[in-house]
Amino acid sequence: MNPNLINWTLQNINLQLKWVTPPMDIRQAISQIKALPPLPGTAMRILNLNNDPNADTAKLAEIIEMDPLLTAQIIRWSTSSLYGYRGKVTTVYDAITRVLGFNFVLDLALGLSVLAPLKSPKEGPIGTYVFWIHALCSTRFMKHLFDRMPDKSPLNQQEVFLAGLMHNIGFPLLGHQFPDEFARLCALIQANPSLSIFNLETFSFGVNHSETGAWLMNAWSMPRSITNVIYHHHNPYYRGENHHLNLLTFLSDCLLSKIDIGDAKNQNCPDEVWEVLGLEETGCQEILDKLNEDLDKISEMAEMLIS
Repeated sequence: MNPNLINWTLQNINLQLKWVTPPMDIRQAISQIKALPPLPGTAMRILNLNNDPNADTAKLAEIIEMDPLLTAQIIRWSTSSLYGYRGKVTTVYDAITRVLGFNFVLDLALGLSVLAPLKSPKEGPIGTYVFWIHALCSTRFMKHLFDRMPDKSPLNQQEVFLAGLMHNIGFPLLGHQFPDEFARLCALIQANPSLSIFNLETFSFGVNHSETGAWLMNAWSMPRSITNVIYHHHNPYYRGENHHLNLLTFLSDCLLSKIDIGDAKNQNCPDEVWEVLGLEETGCQEILDKLNEDLDKISEMAEMLIS
């Protein structure tokens, strides 16, 4: 399609018109997929451990150490400059007890193992390098936003971490299942930097990363709270189950876009989001400024994860 025609079409089309057929409609192709990448055995064992009342550090370390790549990632994570630990970490048990903590490693190992089977291109505006920068920024930023909320009762800190890490999983799924369409979307994003990525992909394919990501989470029987956020995280007016977690994710994306992180550029944040979460913009901006100072370290960690 001629680039000028692309720009004209995207600027004038009403994305709410259900009868408009996307130029590269992949909805039928998606419906014909017989099998998604299976949920890795490690992820299943971690999910089971999460529901085990007798779960402890030794059991978690044992599960992780059955996967050599995951083991290396956890140990490297614990020795990252982001955490400033100067001692020697040689085992997963050390990483848990000395640096990261049980719940953090459980969530991190689950997220890393879930994402492992998705072989998506590294480069591009939604490639895995950018995906990981956004995911890592989100996990750190959302934790600080959560800490500032006056009423934390509607939220669970573990779910906050997983939502930050996995809410854009639809992008690597697209790259894994539809590499040609993924490349076209990257080119379209680069040709239209002022337009919403969410609207671009909906216009182009008839679906978006929120829908495909939730589809994968349902297929893998992942926690309902995470599936809800993946599906609704671009919708600040969703008020169903887990809507506080969804609003926190939405707000995080809006604020991260101010430092050119993520896919929420030009996404407006209604005043109601701040009111429901009980957060103030000034305090959140201070957290964002501090995060921006650590961006080089976060980028290094993202590079490590895709290497």
